[in-house]
Amino acid sequence: MDSEKERAAALAKEGLQLWEAGRLEDALLKYVAALDAADPDHSALPDYHGEYAGVLATLGRDAEAFEQYQIALTHALRQDSDGRGPAVAVARYSLSEQLLKMKQPQRALHVVSQGVGLAGDQEWLLRVVEARALWALGRTVDAKRAAGLAVFKAPSEAKAKDLREYLAEMLGING
Repeated sequence: MDSEKERAAALAKEGLQLWEAGRLEDALLKYVAALDAADPDHSALPDYHGEYAGVLATLGRDAEAFEQYQIALTHALRQDSDGRGPAVAVARYSLSEQLLKMKQPQRALHVVSQGVGLAGDQEWLLRVVEARALWALGRTVDAKRAAGLAVFKAPSEAKAKDLREYLAEMLGING
């Protein structure tokens, strides 16, 4: 069991290194192997599926990336059924970002709304996607409110500053 876990972790680590090096097709193969080697109850499955989805998204394989992000969220929720942990928040964020990329802001908003009140220290992350989804839907007042909450809930002043710059248009800040 431990050897399977170690093998899966090593393959996923190689996949991440290949992804970072821009060797996307090779990274995909490593992630497929890591997922194949991983026990169905492996605690890192949300990470592996999320990273695999990231590579697929980078390659423009959006439907496959969406599916992997959904699987990542499912595994995260299976491991944290109350949905309050950082892995669940990150999985929701990633799935929502993919939906925004796929021009589906209403679905992104739905995914975020299911977890924003549970996200704890990660709430700011979901508020960013919430703001972007609301903005894409033309709900500018709600988007401004969500962007303001993202800044307010930021984990540090440095992150708040970054968010004010990133969300400047929604916040009504002139450059």
